[in-house]
Amino acid sequence: MKQRRGLVATAVALVLAVVAVLWALAAGLLGPGDPAPDDATPAAPSAHPTSAPAAPSTTPSRTTATPTAAPPTAPPTAPPTAEETPEARLAVAGDTGTGDKKIRATVDAMVDEASDQGPYDALVLLGDLVYEQGHASKVDERVTDPFAPVLDDGTELIPVLGNHDVRRGEQDEILALLGRDSSWYVEEVGPVRVVALDTTRLDEPRQTRWLEETLAADVPPGSWTVVALHHPPFSAGDHGSDLDVRRAWVPLFERFDVPLVLAGHDHDYQRSRPIEGVTYVVSGGAAKLRPAGWEDFTEVSTSTRHYLDLAVYDDRIVGRALDQSGDVLDEFTVPRR
Repeated sequence: MKQRRGLVATAVALVLAVVAVLWALAAGLLGPGDPAPDDATPAAPSAHPTSAPAAPSTTPSRTTATPTAAPPTAPPTAPPTAEETPEARLAVAGDTGTGDKKIRATVDAMVDEASDQGPYDALVLLGDLVYEQGHASKVDERVTDPFAPVLDDGTELIPVLGNHDVRRGEQDEILALLGRDSSWYVEEVGPVRVVALDTTRLDEPRQTRWLEETLAADVPPGSWTVVALHHPPFSAGDHGSDLDVRRAWVPLFERFDVPLVLAGHDHDYQRSRPIEGVTYVVSGGAAKLRPAGWEDFTEVSTSTRHYLDLAVYDDRIVGRALDQSGDVLDEFTVPRR
């Protein structure tokens, strides 16, 4: 009896197991492969029973358009705008007349910048061209030779006289050797009128009359006027502001809307805030240095060997003071007034 009951129980268990398997297959819970992932969605029944179902894809669904038939998905990208080219570029340095390795290091910085940006159109030297006594016989040693790497590219030389250049009375000979027959003159560099003045002859009334006439003269539209001189009317350096220059010429700069005045004499770099619309830059640290100072008109002041790079555009002048490594000490913009 016990044996019969065991056989019956076994048979019942087998029947129940077979029924469970058949039910699972019918419900789609099991298949010939691995179980479907938890987030899988069962495929919808095919509308065409005679067609074999597509094999499941292992990559995301993607629509591929035919390049010649499909429209672009976005407007074509415009080519990048080329960097704006200045109408003129000027290098400016003051108190350069040592002829030693310090000024040559500044010249090397100019050459490096020119190799990247192209040659300068003009080189403006802000006085004290020949230290210490203004010997005309030293012009080659102190000017022509050190600056040859810049001038040999056709860069125009615009020199002004400083107090050291007149000590022996040989200033006219110095200027003649540098291609100038007067210590005050105008040089046009593209759209820029560089007005070179002689602060060692401030008491010469002819110069002031000439300056007034020059600043009042009609110029072509788009022109700029930049003044270059040696003794600064505004300076926070060792020598300080030259009050005689300030009294004599600053009213003319203001009356005729001169935007930028460049000076040397103090052996540092300074930029003033605009004073009645005029920005005053002292750039006398090309070779020698003295401690820099600060006044209420000062915007930037540093005792660092440097030169000044001016890029002239139609609507602005962009100035950068670059040290002997080519690093930017100061950058400023003078807008058209």
